[in-house]
Amino acid sequence: MIYLNGRSYPENLAQEAKLAATIAITDKEDSFLYQTAKFIEEFYNNKDYVEVLTSGSTGKPKEIRAEKRKMLASAAMTVTFLNLKKGDSALLCMPLEHIAGKMVVVRSLYQKLNLIVRKPCANPFADAPLNLNFAAITPMQAFCALSEEKSTKILASCQKIIIGGGFIDQELHTKLCNLPCEIYHSYGMTETLSHIALKRISTENKAFKPLPGVSVSLSERKTLIIKAPKICSETLETNDIAQINESGFIIKGRIDNIINSGGIKLIPEEIEEKLSAVIKTPIAVTARKSLKFGEEAILISEKPLDEKLINNAYLTLNKYEKPKAIIVSKIPLTATQKIDRFKLKAMFY
Repeated sequence: MIYLNGRSYPENLAQEAKLAATIAITDKEDSFLYQTAKFIEEFYNNKDYVEVLTSGSTGKPKEIRAEKRKMLASAAMTVTFLNLKKGDSALLCMPLEHIAGKMVVVRSLYQKLNLIVRKPCANPFADAPLNLNFAAITPMQAFCALSEEKSTKILASCQKIIIGGGFIDQELHTKLCNLPCEIYHSYGMTETLSHIALKRISTENKAFKPLPGVSVSLSERKTLIIKAPKICSETLETNDIAQINESGFIIKGRIDNIINSGGIKLIPEEIEEKLSAVIKTPIAVTARKSLKFGEEAILISEKPLDEKLINNAYLTLNKYEKPKAIIVSKIPLTATQKIDRFKLKAMFY
């Protein structure tokens, strides 16, 4: 059986491409539920793959083929790690064009979860039910949910939450640590069929723990190498600068985002993390050309920053990391709400 919004449907409806038509009759106004049913039909058709858009965080989004058997293997790894049981409820509130949304559906199909479907929006918990067993959301959705009393209560009643698709700043991290549920920050990409590691959000833990069947190492460039034979046919070398310890691994930033300022290599993501402990408005660090240093770091803020706040924030940085200028500007984002580093750099370089 397939379980959607508390209703059960025979699997043969999906296999015969009749599920979406059935949904359209019973839920005429819910277009996203219809989209979900169409994807389930696609997953049950005779092709051995589905087409997925990459996030666009490392360049223009592109379409890749994800093998269904590997998607099921990825789903098995996650439900085992999180100990999700048959009949548990799972919230789908992310777009189905990308791997994160698709994998919520596949996990539900694999483990016979009751999939609760809500149209993707900034705050999907505004009308979600209490006491969900599982939800997968973005940092922006978590932030918006915690900005309202009703949705905070609903989010806090969810047993297990994974947050992926972007950086979790210090303010949001602190709020999440105060919730009673199990919350994890995920690490992965479209090529790894969503996450291959999870980090429990707490005051102590800073390392991502690989899922069962996944091992990691470092390249000569100090970038992360992923070996996950059940979901990746080949060993995958990423562009993520990492450190490995006994608890797992820590991501420092992307090697292709490094700013080479007079021979000193600066990692924008590290600088942003330090500054966001003090600055609460959206910020980003990027490079611009410099006659003296070749490149220099600049800080982009969506709102003006007063001098006292800037001075306090800069106390968190070493002398090389301090941006040479502060520019007030809208920060471009990708479709999955990550900083669009390419567009950002092009604006000021």
